[in-house]
Amino acid sequence: MRLRTRVFITLLSVSVVLVLTMAGLFQFGFERGLDRFLNERRQSLLSEIAADLSGYYSERGDFDGIGLRLLIWAEEDGRNQPPDNLVLLDAERMPLFGPQLPEDELVLYPIEVFTEVVGWVGVPSASRHRDRLARNFRDSQIETLIRIILPALLLALIGTWLLSRQLLRPIEQSAALARRLSDGEYQARLPEQRDDELGDLIRSMNRLAHSLAASSTARERWLADISHELRTPVAVLQGELEALVDGIRAPDPQRLASLHQEVLHLRHLLDDLHDLALADAGALRYRFVRLDLKALLQDALQAMGGRLADHALQLSLQADSQPVMMQGDATRLRQLIDNLLDNSIKYTDRGGQIQVSLQSTAEGIQLTLADSAPGVAEQNHDKLFERLFRVESSRNRELGGAGLGLALCRRIAEAHGGNITAAASPLGGLQITVNLRKSP
Repeated sequence: MRLRTRVFITLLSVSVVLVLTMAGLFQFGFERGLDRFLNERRQSLLSEIAADLSGYYSERGDFDGIGLRLLIWAEEDGRNQPPDNLVLLDAERMPLFGPQLPEDELVLYPIEVFTEVVGWVGVPSASRHRDRLARNFRDSQIETLIRIILPALLLALIGTWLLSRQLLRPIEQSAALARRLSDGEYQARLPEQRDDELGDLIRSMNRLAHSLAASSTARERWLADISHELRTPVAVLQGELEALVDGIRAPDPQRLASLHQEVLHLRHLLDDLHDLALADAGALRYRFVRLDLKALLQDALQAMGGRLADHALQLSLQADSQPVMMQGDATRLRQLIDNLLDNSIKYTDRGGQIQVSLQSTAEGIQLTLADSAPGVAEQNHDKLFERLFRVESSRNRELGGAGLGLALCRRIAEAHGGNITAAASPLGGLQITVNLRKSP
């Protein structure tokens, strides 16, 4: 059974139950009100009859011949006609006149002579014995109620159908959008006109479509960039090797060293791609141990000493005097530091500066690398951590690298409960800030 049919049946059932319940309560209230009205009317009539009977008893001293007297009263003008089922009881409530009915079915009124009860006059109660006029009135009310219920049920049927259609239309549209997305139509969208929970569903579906479209675009760009990055070193290797095979170039040590550098560059690119793919899949292995991040940073800076000297770069380190302890993977953290240092060395003008600071705060550990010119435009700061992204200025691919280092750094920082951000450096270049979780 379809959801629309289920909702329609459910709403219709609720509407029918409500209509019938209201009709039943109305009829119950009407019956009670009718009985109360009839009893009050009979009490008024009985009080008049009791006054007449009281006078009759005062004159005669008993109720003998009361039947004939009641017939005479019935013929007199200007008097309320005694009911056909009038009952007269003596002081001990023994029947004297009228039908014999159980006392609990009677509405009684005392007949008093000088405050002494000499008898009782009564009629059957309205709840069990209604006169013809009251029954006709009740039947007409029931007929009117039925005439009201039938149109109400019809309106409930129509309203339920319209309501179920209106409620389920966004769900059906979302299901249709999901089918289109599964077929690859990532540009499909739904109108966002509602402000309720169904509107939230539509907006969520549109965000999903936007995310799928962005993922599809990123995947296509990723494949194109990867093929380009791999094609360049392979083409260089192919050209150099063909020149050696054809005898155009001699296989001297300098030529072989150049080929070796291209192989190392290709190997480094493949390693970064592999690590990044593992990180995206959550399969990059980490071995967390208690370590001193300060000592790890100092070892990395010492290893980069030769390259810093080759580029005539000045390096300064600001760190706490005490060890900076944390739970982390020494290999991955060293990879993060090496990538950040390598990035600064490659993209800082010769003779520039690199400032490194390491601080332990109450919130965590903060590692900052700031270099001198050239800088990066502010709108590109967040894009630096995207795969294969590079700013096409002085920080370009001619200086080496495939734009994967910072993307991998972000994965490593996130795996250690932190984050990494980029901003303008006070030295005129780029400042990278890494926040890591402290050791418990």
